[in-house]
Amino acid sequence: MPVTEMIVMVSVFAAVALSFVHVLRLIGTIVIHRTIRRAVEVDPGTALPLLDSLAAPGSKDGDDRLSVLLIAIGIAMVAASIVIGDPGWMHYGIAAALFPLIVGTALWLRLFFLERARRGGRGE
Repeated sequence: MPVTEMIVMVSVFAAVALSFVHVLRLIGTIVIHRTIRRAVEVDPGTALPLLDSLAAPGSKDGDDRLSVLLIAIGIAMVAASIVIGDPGWMHYGIAAALFPLIVGTALWLRLFFLERARRGGRGE
């Protein structure tokens, strides 16, 4: 398979996967809106605590997992390039691995400094 076809196939697969994720999020939003609408229609007094619980900020655990996952993907790409051994492919693989490594490291450092500032603000 030529390199251009491989790049096109990876791009198409990524677009389909991202579209699927967004459709699932849209379905989740529709379900939440229907739940709120039914709660308001049945008993408006119980809708206020429901809206307060939905408005509360969620946990940021996903950012931590995303940064670790991106760093792991970058390391795996570097390792795969080294295993292939062809100097041309090694350079392409390492260059491609820089993106998840840099983004993952930036997310990780952001979380680290936010946690450090939160602890410093409380005096711990």
